[in-house]
Amino acid sequence: PQKHTLEWAKRENQLKNPDLWLLSKLQQVIEAYTAKLETCEFNFALAVLEDYVIETLSRLYVPMVRKELWTDDPETLNRRLAIYATLWHVVKAVTLLFNPVTPYLSEALYQKVYRKLNPTLPESVNFESWPEPAEKLRNTTLEEKFEVLFKCVSLVYSARQSAKLKRRWPLSRIVVVASEKVCNALRNVEELFLELANVKTAEYTQEVPESASQKEWTSVSEDSVQLLLDVHRDEKLLGEGLMRDLARRVQSLRKELGYVPTDILEAARIAELDNESIAQLKPYLKDMEELVRVKKVYLHSKREEFETEWHEYRLDDRKVYIAIS
Repeated sequence: PQKHTLEWAKRENQLKNPDLWLLSKLQQVIEAYTAKLETCEFNFALAVLEDYVIETLSRLYVPMVRKELWTDDPETLNRRLAIYATLWHVVKAVTLLFNPVTPYLSEALYQKVYRKLNPTLPESVNFESWPEPAEKLRNTTLEEKFEVLFKCVSLVYSARQSAKLKRRWPLSRIVVVASEKVCNALRNVEELFLELANVKTAEYTQEVPESASQKEWTSVSEDSVQLLLDVHRDEKLLGEGLMRDLARRVQSLRKELGYVPTDILEAARIAELDNESIAQLKPYLKDMEELVRVKKVYLHSKREEFETEWHEYRLDDRKVYIAIS
């Protein structure tokens, strides 16, 4: 943390839109929280801070950067360090903001995390300066684009729910029918939009295309924004969706057995799969190995093919058996 600071990340041009958005929102929170404390509106002040920690940081930011943090690729090390630098800066500021209302917890975090990793910091959280909003980190234009992004992603989730399509299942394309302003906002954060919506491609238009009347589409609209989701899934999309379903169950088993999330295990084995499922999964085994952090994934038609401790899981209307080692 002393070397790879937020300033370092800026100099190296490693900060991406999610980081800049999180930092911008932090400046807004510091200003609003401080103002509420000064007028003794403690409940409202804490509501501002709670919303930032739970919604902005945990539920919105972390999913946007989780995939980048999960990889061990040495070529993206600086990007991972930039995310850690962002989190260090943000969580430290939040710790200082919480100090007046949770002094013991704030001091414990400060000593066990911040002082431990950076002994040059002041001896106590109480010796730190109160956070001040940094105008150079505020970006209201980016915040507006992210508001559009989250609104459209929420609509995608609604469309998926109505079509009974899990969020983990990738889809081929989405058509956004909206004003030029909304379309441009999404174009500027398209990589994130596709990632969060779990869609391969996006098209933007001001008029509903003629093909939207076909059965392969599901539609949802709100406030002059209409989204059309192509619900047809070919063999590749079915295979990737199945891989993600199984990966989730392998991750669940890792947790049940008490493995450290970052540990790379020797193997994961999945049994009682039919031939069609095995054929669909084979192109995605490398992706699955990275997702569940194992060196090798093995597929078995029958449990009897390999002697081990199998764990039973439901996969929609069938049973599968998983083992890890």
